[in-house]
Amino acid sequence: MERITDNIAIMHGDCLDAVGAWPADAAIVTDPPYGIGYVHTGTGGGIQSRRNSKPIHGDDRPFDPSPFLRFRWVLLWGADHYKSRLPDSGSMLAWDKSCGKGPKDTFVDGEFAWCNVGGVKRNVCNYLWKGLVSVKKGEDGGRRYHPTQKPVGLCEWCLKALALPPGTLVIDPFMGVGSVGLACIRTGMRYLGVEIEKDHYEKAKWRLLRALTGENGSSGLIAGGKGRQTNETRDRRRFPSGGLWE
Repeated sequence: MERITDNIAIMHGDCLDAVGAWPADAAIVTDPPYGIGYVHTGTGGGIQSRRNSKPIHGDDRPFDPSPFLRFRWVLLWGADHYKSRLPDSGSMLAWDKSCGKGPKDTFVDGEFAWCNVGGVKRNVCNYLWKGLVSVKKGEDGGRRYHPTQKPVGLCEWCLKALALPPGTLVIDPFMGVGSVGLACIRTGMRYLGVEIEKDHYEKAKWRLLRALTGENGSSGLIAGGKGRQTNETRDRRRFPSGGLWE
C-alpha cells in the first residue's frame, strides 16, 4: 500500500487478494468490470480515444459482487449487467449523461448503479457527459485516461447519495484512474484505491497528487510557504484523528 497522505492511500494489485482485510464499516464505491467484454471503439478522434481502446481487465468473465456485499455501505456501477447476483433490497441509481442534449451516437444515454441503502429518493444524477457542451470539458480539459472513466462530479454525487458521515473510509477496489479518490479529497473522506493495471494505477497516482498539491487551479491539500496550510494541518482539520483504518 502506498500512502499519499495519512488518509489517502492506493494499492497496485488484485483487490480480491486484499478485500478480506478491509474493515466492514467502510464504504465500497466502485465501477467494476461488468463481464460484458467491453472495448472502447476509439471513436471521437484524437490520441486519447486511441489510447483508451484496449480491453478492460477482468471484463471477459461474469462479475461476482459477493466479496463486496459485507460492507456497511456499497455502491456498484453497471448493476444492470449483473442484477441477478445482487440482493433484492437497496436502491437503484441512474446517471443521465445525455440530459436531452447529447448526440445520438452509439453510446447509451444513461448508466445504472445499485447501492445497499434503501429508500434513496433523489436517485437520478443529471450530469452531461456527451457532446461538445458536456461538463467533461471542465475535468482535465475533457481528456479521458480510462475507457470507462467516470466524472469526478458523478462520484461526489455517489458519496452524497450514500449519506456518508464525514471522514468515512471509502474503498474503490477497481480504482481505474482515481475519480472516486478525487471526490473523496473534495469531500473530506478517507480513501483507499486498488488497481491491477499498472498504467491506470500510475495515472491515478498522478491525478491524486496533482489535486493534493493544487496544480491546475485545484484547491490543494499539500502546500508550503507563508500563509498557506500544510498537508499535516489541513488533514487534522478535515479528517478524524488516527490513520486510514481507524
